Order: sequence, then C-alpha cells, then structure tokens
Amino acid sequence: MDFKQLESFVAAVNEGSFSNAADRLQLSQSMVTIHIRNLEKELGTRLLNRTTRSMELSQDGRTFYGYAREMLKLNRDSILALSRADRDDKTIDIVATPFISRYYLADWVIGFNRLHPDINFKFFTGYNSEIHGRLEKDGGEFAFCNMKIMNSDYAVRHCGIANLVVITPNDARFRALGSQPFPVALFGEVPMITRSSTSTLQQEFMRWMKQSIPDTKLNVAAAIDDTETIKRLVAAGVGVSVISEVAARQYVEEGRVLSFPLEGTMPYHLYFVYKKKFLSPEQTLFRDFILEQVAHVDRPAED
Repeated sequence: MDFKQLESFVAAVNEGSFSNAADRLQLSQSMVTIHIRNLEKELGTRLLNRTTRSMELSQDGRTFYGYAREMLKLNRDSILALSRADRDDKTIDIVATPFISRYYLADWVIGFNRLHPDINFKFFTGYNSEIHGRLEKDGGEFAFCNMKIMNSDYAVRHCGIANLVVITPNDARFRALGSQPFPVALFGEVPMITRSSTSTLQQEFMRWMKQSIPDTKLNVAAAIDDTETIKRLVAAGVGVSVISEVAARQYVEEGRVLSFPLEGTMPYHLYFVYKKKFLSPEQTLFRDFILEQVAHVDRPAED
C-alpha cells in the first residue's frame, strides 16, 4: 500500500467519479483506476462498487475511507513538520497578474476571509513570465496567471475567460452604434488609449490589428498600463480603448462608458496554479475554496 493509492481512493470518493479524481490529482483516469484496483487487491476487498453510471462505497469502503483520510493527513502533517517548521503556515503566499488580482482574486480572498478570518495573505503581482520564474525559483504554493505552467510539481485549473471589448465615451456619436460590434473603420480615426507594455491583452490586440487592419495607423492619444486610469480617460472623452469585458463592467453599468464587441479577437484564459503536495492545512483550505469557486467554469479546448 502506498500514498498514491490512498490519494486516488480518497479523491474518487470526494469527487464522485474516477474522471474527476484524475483531474484533481492531475493523473490519467487509467492511472487512478490502477491505483484503486491495486489497493483493493492488497486489502483483499472491494472498496467501491462501480457500474457504468454510478459509483458508491462498499461497506468495507466506508470503514476504510476514514482511516485512509487520516493516514493521508498524518503523512502530510509529518512532512510539513519537518520541511516547513520555520515558516508561518497561517500566511498564504500568492503570486498573480494585476488583472486577475483586481477583478477576480480580490473577491475570492474576501469570501475566504469571511470563513477563515485568522488566515492571512501575502501577495506578489507581476507579468506571466515573472510569475512562472518566481514559481520555478522559490517554489510557491499558489499562482493566478494567463499561461499554463509546465512543471510536474504543480496542477493547473482553468478559472475564467476574459473577452476583449472596445470602450468609448458615452456620447451621441457612439450611442448611435447601438449594440453592433465596434466598426473597424474607426480605428485610426478616433483617438486611442493604448497600453505601454506588452501585456497579454496588448499582445492579442496587436495580433488582431495585424490580421484585421494591417495598414491602419492608430491615433494614439495616450499610452498607459493602469486599467483604472484608462477607464477614467475614456469616460472623460480623451479617446477609446480596448480592455477586458470584466474590467469594463462597472463603468458600463454606471453609464460612464459604452462597450462594444471587437470581432475576431481571441479571449485570454485565466489559470489557477497550485502545488500538488506538501500544502499546510490552511493552504489546503484555500486550494479547495478556489477549486469550488471555479468548479463550473468552462474549460478551454486542449491544444
């Protein structure tokens, strides 16, 4: 008997299926099946009664489940006691992009804090490359970014999609457009507020321009990275800009700006990255809380 077998069995029970357990553990479904079958063989009893449509614990499985959870907890706690004795486990370190921190993570942390007010947070914000480099160098537990990380120590869960829109001043000229997509002919004509960096959003907008309007030269009124400043400038009539739909939502609802779809742009994806092993009890609580928040988010098609 080994801990991989125990992890597969407990995950299958908690997640309700082998496929969901495989997703949680970042294993193939066949490997989860092998682990559980080998565990049943070693114990000499069936733990799970399985059909093509359902799965339930056997009587022996119900008895063993509690012991399996306890063994996994003891294993995790013993490792933490040796490897993390000098760290404050009440503080959860998170690295994230500024966009995800502002428009997603803040609400999640507020929700978690209401349930666990004694657990603290420490944040680092940066671009995707900085986040990946920090994980590779320091081995942090949690990250929120726009790119998958290819590291076997980490699991990756899709947690959102950000669509690009054009925001404009709320004036008669743009109100006349109704709900139609933003006319591409206006790019190059209207003053434009762009990004000064090569953020994920800016890269996608530049890709779209090269493909859709390659001969257009933008009339740049300002170049700035801060999204909140961009929205204020647009609301004041300085120009139009391309930002994410979720970032524009509050200003649109308040009537301060108008929002128009930008046809042909690709949404960018948001990912929750977490370490597979050696999480403290507090970190495990946070991981499970985030996974619950994003449980119903549609996942992107595999490349």
